[in-house]
Amino acid sequence: MILVVAALCVLSENVFSMPLDEYEKNLTAHLKKYVTVNSPSPGMENKSVYCIVDLYQIISVEEKNNILNAKLWMYCYYKIPAMEWDPEDYGGIRTLIFKEDTFWTPDIEVNSMTSNEFQSSTSQYVMFDGGLVLPIATSINAKLSCKFDVTNFPLDEHTCILELSQWVSKIDDYRLRYPELPNGESAMALLNYVRHDQWDLLRPVEMEARCAKFAGTFYDQHIYKIRIRRSPDFHLRVLVYPTLVIYGISTFSFYLPFESGEKVSLSITILLAQVVNLLGLSDNIPASSVNFPVFGKFVLVNIVLVGFTVLVSVITLNMYHKNTSSVPPQFLRKLPYTRIAWFVGVTKLSDSCNAVKSIKKVETDHTNSISPNDELLSDVNEIEEMMCAPEINENTKEEWQLIALVIDHICGFVYIIAGIVVFLLYNPLQLSF
Repeated sequence: MILVVAALCVLSENVFSMPLDEYEKNLTAHLKKYVTVNSPSPGMENKSVYCIVDLYQIISVEEKNNILNAKLWMYCYYKIPAMEWDPEDYGGIRTLIFKEDTFWTPDIEVNSMTSNEFQSSTSQYVMFDGGLVLPIATSINAKLSCKFDVTNFPLDEHTCILELSQWVSKIDDYRLRYPELPNGESAMALLNYVRHDQWDLLRPVEMEARCAKFAGTFYDQHIYKIRIRRSPDFHLRVLVYPTLVIYGISTFSFYLPFESGEKVSLSITILLAQVVNLLGLSDNIPASSVNFPVFGKFVLVNIVLVGFTVLVSVITLNMYHKNTSSVPPQFLRKLPYTRIAWFVGVTKLSDSCNAVKSIKKVETDHTNSISPNDELLSDVNEIEEMMCAPEINENTKEEWQLIALVIDHICGFVYIIAGIVVFLLYNPLQLSF
């Protein structure tokens, strides 16, 4: 046992006292000749810094605050050709890792964020190919400021801007570049992009490189355009389709019998349902007076139309249960006998009193042509008194009921036509006709 412990102690001393690999020491000494901490290295290729930004995930979208929460990855590198080495000359070493701030780090900032959280690597990397120095490798939890246009809600698309630029340095110090891309290629590789369940990322992601001027100084900017489109299925099923169904049901309030006593209550219930839909819409969109959704306008017009059904129901119910002592105006008495009444499917009610009068006229003509028959005429007169006297008030009531029925059906027909026009005008489903 003593011999084993002694052997382990000797071995541990040899391990911890082992010098660094000679290749790594020589390579480190070679690279540190070109180290500059506070300014770009004089040997930097084309005085250019290359930055790559990639989108990993859309975390959430705060529409009411016009904010896109996203997780980004950002890499910045530059090349110093004099630092290039042949891996075979240094024992196959292809990459060296240095402590933070060993090499110069460019002052590149993301300007279009309302807030951010950087999770930077604490190391800097140097690679053999072209003397590539990677001083920045970080992930960013960013809140990007966006302008949401919800006119076509829930089939809306939005563009969020990610602006990358020099902070203090200017183009005379170094240029901010982006690796050349084939035409139509996305400025973000999106190799590890995690799809969001409510928002779709539209590809390709476009990038515009520009030279901006501030206080007489020129600096480089990279403008990324992140376009997102809402997945509409949820809002179609929860808001749009129920609104259309409720509007369709509201047409039946005109054909509900007056005797049911539910015409007004049905119309008011439908009106409240449309108001609830409008409140649900307001919870999902920014409170903007500039870009009000077309679907919101559709719901507002529906509320007005359903309010019209409530008004018509009250008026027609009042007519239907009118006191028999009031006689309808002449222009209303003619309404049930016009082509309009026939067109909306209302026909004249039977009139037994008029039928008795017509019998009396026939009997009178018949007796005049043959011989007087006072007994027969008196019988007809008695029948007329018995049938017509009670029906004087009843006929007045029937007239009011018939007028109410005709007006109700006419308004129902107008309501259906207005609904079709409103649907074609606002087109909440964004259909192409």
